[in-house]
Amino acid sequence: MRQPQTLLQLPAQSEIQRLRSQIRHLEQQLQRQHPSLNNTEASLASPPVSLAPSPASPDPDTRLDRRKEHGIPQRYWEGIYTSTAQSRQTQYYGPASSFYFIGRMSSYLATALQQPHSDHHMQPNSASTTFATPTSPKRGPLDVPLVTADGTIPADTLTATQEDYFLSLFWQSFHCVLQILDEADFKEHYKSLWVAPGKSRQPSALVDMVLALCMQYGVAFVPRSGATTQTQVVVDGDDATIAGRWLFRRSQTLLSAELESPSITTLQCHILAVYYLCNASFQNMAHSTLALAVRTAQILGLHIEPPESMPRKTKELRKRLWWTLFTVESKTCMKLGRPLSAQISEATCSLPADDPELAFLSGSSLALSEGNVTWHTYNVQNTKLILAARTVYLAFHDKCAEVLATIGGTTLYSDAQSLETCAHFLSTGMECLHSWRHSVPNGLKTKRKASGEPFSVDKSPLDLELYAPVWLQRQRLLLELLYHNLSMNLHRPFISFSTVPSSGSNSSLQHVHEHADACVDHANAITQIMHQMMKEGDTLRGWHEAFQWQWNATLSLIGYILAYPLAPSTPSARQAIDSAIDVFETLGKNFAIAASAVNVTRDLTAKADFLIYRASGNDISTPATPSSAGLGGLQANGSGDFAAHGSKALFESDMEPSGMFQNTLSGMDLAFTVDSFNCFEPLPPGSDISNLWNFSEG
Repeated sequence: MRQPQTLLQLPAQSEIQRLRSQIRHLEQQLQRQHPSLNNTEASLASPPVSLAPSPASPDPDTRLDRRKEHGIPQRYWEGIYTSTAQSRQTQYYGPASSFYFIGRMSSYLATALQQPHSDHHMQPNSASTTFATPTSPKRGPLDVPLVTADGTIPADTLTATQEDYFLSLFWQSFHCVLQILDEADFKEHYKSLWVAPGKSRQPSALVDMVLALCMQYGVAFVPRSGATTQTQVVVDGDDATIAGRWLFRRSQTLLSAELESPSITTLQCHILAVYYLCNASFQNMAHSTLALAVRTAQILGLHIEPPESMPRKTKELRKRLWWTLFTVESKTCMKLGRPLSAQISEATCSLPADDPELAFLSGSSLALSEGNVTWHTYNVQNTKLILAARTVYLAFHDKCAEVLATIGGTTLYSDAQSLETCAHFLSTGMECLHSWRHSVPNGLKTKRKASGEPFSVDKSPLDLELYAPVWLQRQRLLLELLYHNLSMNLHRPFISFSTVPSSGSNSSLQHVHEHADACVDHANAITQIMHQMMKEGDTLRGWHEAFQWQWNATLSLIGYILAYPLAPSTPSARQAIDSAIDVFETLGKNFAIAASAVNVTRDLTAKADFLIYRASGNDISTPATPSSAGLGGLQANGSGDFAAHGSKALFESDMEPSGMFQNTLSGMDLAFTVDSFNCFEPLPPGSDISNLWNFSEG
């Protein structure tokens, strides 16, 4: 089969028209190779393995199946149904989500340790596991009105001085990365709300939403007073992650009157609300709000190219709004493993510009340009990064669906050859992200010491530019952290706790191993950046998404050392976990979820240390306690060659989540309840978990 190469060269500087032409070209190739298919999403080159099912005789029921006519896969990689909020109601999370990975780790630990773990928390305490909504006065449903009918808040409002303080934070923090407001227009609007001296300002959904987001950010800098070791992990009504929740509630109340006739301001509020909800850990509410935001943008016609009659400043703002929404929606759906709703094939809006003239027209105090970089360049590069990651993500999961349909399974971990086939496919597709990385302007890269490379996994320390403005430093750091997080998530499915033998011959799992190594490399990079920034500045403090990236990286690190206790990368991964704990301890002084993450990480790491100790041939009946200090010699214990793990050793039992071992997860703040149900491949009869730790060659 001839391999199409065009998508592998997705240009970081590409316009949307070029991307569409690539998609059309691929559709034509797919039509020639598989006439029954008519895919509309981008795909990447397949490895030289034929996965086409054998022709079957026509069947009336088959002919009536409209999914085949439109090229929709007949089988998907099944995710996990679990409760992740205060309620016991379950929600769906796909195989790309951290919740699915947590389920796999939990299932594996329950079998490896041969006991339930009802007290083992695998998710830190968060507002969503404590409150029904961000504005709930206590656990449970709302039972008192938090906002009156006229939109006023039955609690103390901010003074004009306090509002001015929090609004100033927006221009110093969010404005440089969330470029959806015109600074001059907003300030004029805000000024108009103060109609009489000595009176409170008039309500405004937009101002309230900006203030709520800035309070959430600003309060995260304030140490929690009087918190003890026991209470610092408790999320209460004063927690930073839900600071400003009364303003958030009033904004939502005011927006309810705009559903039939939304405006640009309505959409701006929805996007800001998504950020607020994500920061507060209400991921499902954020996902629902994104759906409303996408529909609002389409109602406003932002998905199409702005009319030529519009002033350039207005046109570019509309473009930034659409592509900001597109990137946030894509990022969120990939994070949760759920279908994307904003389709690129239905949009004609071109990417926004980032030239110095436009930066000057924006009227922002950030309208500084250096070389070929302006404050708008981050927005353009962030969009291109998400487009590249989205292309890889969609193509990879389409390939997985194709493989699963061929083998008639619901998980890749039941067949080694299928997993390796998908790993090979992803290896080819990652060129999209590599191409983007090489095209990032130097002005958006944080330099490295010791001749290290930005956006690499060489572990070189950051060389922070002393006199660079804070907004530029923040743009550089967030762009690189996002790149590592997206890359890590794409590689993570190949951290495999499964050990079922291949149905075919003993084939190499080279690409599976390479992706597992790449995942932990990116997790190390995230941790190294976060750890250094906690020590050397405040640029990332108060940035809740950065904490979430660190937590996601920590899960990958722990999962890796559980799956590969004797691999060459395990000692460095174990050291990175200690650095992650330092990051959580620093942030935990300010908000509870980070303090709780310290306890969760230590608990999981203790289990991993025990299993590593056992895997290295030590007698588990002795009182000696394994520690990271003793991991340096693991490579000398006869099993240091990761490639020599072998398909037989790696595939002797499948640990995919089924019920997620509810006893293991009961009592967790993540609330994996008895209502959770998932499909997985159980251990073969008579298998011994100790076989997992014997990495003999052959």
